Amino acid sequence: MEHLGRYELLEELGRGAMGVVYKARDPQIDRLVALKVLATAPGLDPGEAQQHRERFQREARAAGRLAHPNIVTIHDVGEDQGRIFLVMELVQGHALDRILRTRRPLPLDEVLAIGEQVASALDYAHRHGIIHRDVKPANILLSAEGRVKVTDFGIARITGADTTQAGQTFGTPSYMSPEQVQGLTLDGRSDIFSLGAVLYEVLSGERAFQGETLSTIIYRILHEEPIPLRRHNPTLPAALETCLQKALAKDPAARYALATEVARDLRMAVEGPAVSVPADVPTQTTVPLPARRPSRPGARPRRFLWPTMVAGGMALAVAAVLLAVWGRAFRIPERPTTPPSSQAPITEAGKARTIPDEAVRRKTSAEGVRPPGAIQRRGADEVEMVYVPAGTFAMGDTHGDGEDDERPAHPVTLSAFWLDRAEVTNAQFARFVKVARDSGLARGDRWVLEAGKDQYPVVNIPWRVAVAYCRWAGKRLPTEAEWEYAARGTDGRKYPWGDAWDDRRARFDGNRGSQGAAPVGSYPTGGSPFGALDMAGNVWEWVSTLYRPYPYVSRDGRESASTQDRHVFRGGSWDLYPWDLRASNREFGEPGYRSVYIGFRCARS
Repeated sequence: MEHLGRYELLEELGRGAMGVVYKARDPQIDRLVALKVLATAPGLDPGEAQQHRERFQREARAAGRLAHPNIVTIHDVGEDQGRIFLVMELVQGHALDRILRTRRPLPLDEVLAIGEQVASALDYAHRHGIIHRDVKPANILLSAEGRVKVTDFGIARITGADTTQAGQTFGTPSYMSPEQVQGLTLDGRSDIFSLGAVLYEVLSGERAFQGETLSTIIYRILHEEPIPLRRHNPTLPAALETCLQKALAKDPAARYALATEVARDLRMAVEGPAVSVPADVPTQTTVPLPARRPSRPGARPRRFLWPTMVAGGMALAVAAVLLAVWGRAFRIPERPTTPPSSQAPITEAGKARTIPDEAVRRKTSAEGVRPPGAIQRRGADEVEMVYVPAGTFAMGDTHGDGEDDERPAHPVTLSAFWLDRAEVTNAQFARFVKVARDSGLARGDRWVLEAGKDQYPVVNIPWRVAVAYCRWAGKRLPTEAEWEYAARGTDGRKYPWGDAWDDRRARFDGNRGSQGAAPVGSYPTGGSPFGALDMAGNVWEWVSTLYRPYPYVSRDGRESASTQDRHVFRGGSWDLYPWDLRASNREFGEPGYRSVYIGFRCARS
């Protein structure tokens, strides 16, 4: 068996201008990986070869620091027998270019799912100073678990394949930006152009810039506009054509500045115009409602490109149901005599931390006070909530190992509030959908609760739908400051249980095996100082707050009810490692962004 370093090469998975990819095994931890042996530029003298190796190490280290659900993880770099290689996460699935060989164009719902996730990956990389330089269908992987993964960040720069010197280019030039084919300085807007070219192809079935020779393709990238998208398919929304025209602008200054702006306009173009939300809802914004398009006569039902975008049993079409509930008033039915369980059964190890509902109510009634962490069932969903008393805490990176957007650490004082003890489950969400149906607001829509998944956190929920659920329950999303305070308390701890990581206290990549999220409450010993569960790992959680720099000031517009912009989600998810699960860690997405990694919980004043 052939080896490179300590890795056993099992089989060749593919090859291209930038190298050969093998399925390999790391015998130290018995893990299957993808190992890419990189092609090097020909004709290098010894000095140039040394510079090439140094650049490889530098660029690979930078790309290896990227930790995002939609980016293929780099595990290791090495050199053996004169060959340099990258060791990466092995993604079980197919590259988008392979799918396009047999099926094109793709349906709008699939394009939206792909576009949003690729944009999220690019935005994250750009914020960390990494430009991809080679965004194309071959570098967009669609996994069997339903996620989109972008691979080969920085590889074009490592190998020198982003150049066109001496009339040469490596890779596929049809997706390169005008500034890239001219060898000019690049920034994230070059990747946005490439993303626009990919979206054009999956929507139209044709490449935006075609030609039989390299010079023809480059000329068209520099001087010609693509055929208007709707000439390929007149049924596509006009706003979609406008979105791609901006992404594919020749001048970088005329393009989108951020990849998340592409995702925002892509969703708005697909779903339809925005509708205003009543002003009496404090945490809402103006949001785009999905347009109900009439079915084409004789059209076959659409199927998703990969199976588990219906993660946790939720069909993506449910957004129309939920936003209808949000946008129209209705009478909440009487509560059942026996309330449903709000989380999975708590193990013996967690019972000592749990105060029975009746005992808490008696103590509150007798003493006129609520002890921190008191548990009561509250709201129309009747789930357990924990009491978080008023207090002051240090918000942000108090340990010196966080991201720039976690700084400066600063004191924040909050009033008392209640917080759902665990993340909202599929079972709780199903009650919300049933109310919509019973109220006549969702005729014709379907929502399927997957058998055995009732106590798993509901996922694939956009921010605006999370707000709708909380409003129905008589609650709201927590603010970013409330979420962090509930997670870490007043002593500035790194994780909900303390400063030291403990594999037994949270669902994360190191203990999930081949599984994803766990039933809520599965790690009771990982509770926060106030008894909130699953605030590290399992699934990210939306909060009400717009993504803004620190310090946190509630009156500076970040809690605005009239601004449609990126919102924060907190807590990390099951596919990440401990550093990403710190209580101070922040991520964000557009209000319409949905992911198998993101759920939510509610709060109440």
